[in-house]
Amino acid sequence: MAEQVDAMPVAEHGEGAVRAEDEGPGATVAAVADSVIDLLRTVRRSKARLLAAASDDVDSATQMLLRTAATEGPMRASALSASVQSDLSTVSRQVATLVTRGLLVRRADPVDGRACLLVVTDAGRAVIAEHERARLAFFEEVLSGWSPEERGRFAHLLERFTAAYDTTHAHWTAGAARRPARTDSEEGSTT
Repeated sequence: MAEQVDAMPVAEHGEGAVRAEDEGPGATVAAVADSVIDLLRTVRRSKARLLAAASDDVDSATQMLLRTAATEGPMRASALSASVQSDLSTVSRQVATLVTRGLLVRRADPVDGRACLLVVTDAGRAVIAEHERARLAFFEEVLSGWSPEERGRFAHLLERFTAAYDTTHAHWTAGAARRPARTDSEEGSTT
């Protein structure tokens, strides 16, 4: 999805940029879309800087696995993969790294002894807690100039936007999977 987003045109923000209030509802939607693209690019740049600065730290993908296993409790790798919506082979490689580092352990599944459950260790919980402290300190700084009312309103709107985005994206991708791909000759057709 990120690669597709990058291919979309992005309006320049600054002098000469079209402002949402200048062009009506369509421009408002375009301004939101442009801001989301800008945010995704900013997050990607930030992530790259953080990974470069913390060469031996747990990266964001494995941090998400660790947090999910801690929040949802002991689980199989397949359940973890489904929960984070990632490919099982990718999750398995990341889990192996977390196990090697002592942040996760594999325990026999009491329901099915042939399977194993992933359990967060004390060291893993310490990594999660440190990451949470750093994350909150970062966002406290990002939002330092915002009033409590602005923070609350933004949190509510961002939560609402995220839910709508997720639902809409799921519907669009499900619809795209059911539609046959269009050929070049069909794209020019008006029928």
